[in-house]
Amino acid sequence: MPPRRTPRKTKSKTSSERWNLRAWLRSPTAVVLAAGLILPNLLSIATLGSLLDVSLPPRTISIMAYAMLAVCARRIPFALTVILFLGILAFDLVWTISVSFGLAPSELVTALDHAQHVHVFQSPLYGALIGVLMATSAVTLWLLYRRETLLQANIVAMFAAALMFAGVDFMTNVSPHYQFGTLLGRNVPIESAAAKSGFNTIAGTNGRNVILVMVEGLGYLGDPTARRQVDSPLFEPYVTDKYRISAGSVVYYGSTTSGEMRELCDTREPYTEFTKTNGTSCLPARLRTHGYATMAVHAFHHSMFERDEWYPVVGFDKELFGEELVKVTRRLCGNAFRGVCDADLPPIIAKEAAVSKKPKFIYWLTLNTHIPVAPGQALADFGCKKDAGIFRHVHVCEMAELWHDVFAAVSKLALDPSIGPADILIVGDHSPPLWSRQARAQFEPGLVAWYRLTPRDDVIAVNRSQKLTAAR
Repeated sequence: MPPRRTPRKTKSKTSSERWNLRAWLRSPTAVVLAAGLILPNLLSIATLGSLLDVSLPPRTISIMAYAMLAVCARRIPFALTVILFLGILAFDLVWTISVSFGLAPSELVTALDHAQHVHVFQSPLYGALIGVLMATSAVTLWLLYRRETLLQANIVAMFAAALMFAGVDFMTNVSPHYQFGTLLGRNVPIESAAAKSGFNTIAGTNGRNVILVMVEGLGYLGDPTARRQVDSPLFEPYVTDKYRISAGSVVYYGSTTSGEMRELCDTREPYTEFTKTNGTSCLPARLRTHGYATMAVHAFHHSMFERDEWYPVVGFDKELFGEELVKVTRRLCGNAFRGVCDADLPPIIAKEAAVSKKPKFIYWLTLNTHIPVAPGQALADFGCKKDAGIFRHVHVCEMAELWHDVFAAVSKLALDPSIGPADILIVGDHSPPLWSRQARAQFEPGLVAWYRLTPRDDVIAVNRSQKLTAAR
């Protein structure tokens, strides 16, 4: 009779495997991986899969810098480790925000100078990101303090993991929506919607009022049906009876001030440099020399990006900012960038335009579609809470509702007797810097939309006849 075999103790083996995993997680190598790779890059790691729909630019330099710090932290004073970590973190934030929002570092510094006007914690997303960043930074520094443990770690394994992750991060997050190298297009030939549409050629040559509306975040939606839903107020019969509508797209670089310089001054130079010597070449200054009264309207704080200083330099006689406008509207919109509601501004603009008998140049920089957008504040209703529909993402849908409000407001201005018939250009400053990869994908990379409203000749003839009759 053959001897009986002893059954295998699979349970004890499983327990041993579990013990080994737990032991490895407490090992020096696991600690250095957590401090030099996982915690400083936690958000980027989370974006690699489909679980979290967040888009970040590639962070290759920051990833490798955190890894190198974990190596150096084993042998340098902890105080120096803290200083170096905060320096890398600052670079990481500046890089990520600058590339995501198309801001030059100098513009970012200027924005931080006026951070008191931005209500960051009104946005749940920004509040959560700041909370996660503070928590991961604190735990990372605590792990880097454990120098004796870090000295026993397998540094080669950590560096290999960092290199592998840096490569995966780059391949996953590189996108034409991020403008590397030519972030501000300094060496790219200038192309503005004002020139491309023919607006610059005709503005101020016929005595008609001139209106330029720069719409915050008005990118070029890839779906023509989505574009038609947004711009439908311009194509209503009561508008097209009086105006010919043309539309298209134009290449953009940089942030809002870059868009302003592109359309107002036909340059890609930053406002901080260009306005020192060339302000008189900008459109408002040129129109002022032709007898136009020039006015700029913006619903946010006057000092943001120093607009109260350089607007007069480029030729504006009068500026209306949020602090003054809210005294009339008595209502605010938005959350992080909280200011006067764009939809409330047309009556104020029309009233201010009626004051002067001169032909007017009116520049309106909108605000409420600055991300993060506050939901439920638009007059239009595309059913975003129920279903984003053709916009395919709720945040894009919410922005579309507010853009629709702006187009409706411009239609009212175009038909207002104190303003129209006028030469009108509507153009985006930049594509919306949305954090969602899916939301960004709804827009054509590197393009903004523009619309030109040109008074029909027969309407102009009727208006001239009426003026002659009244004069008699």
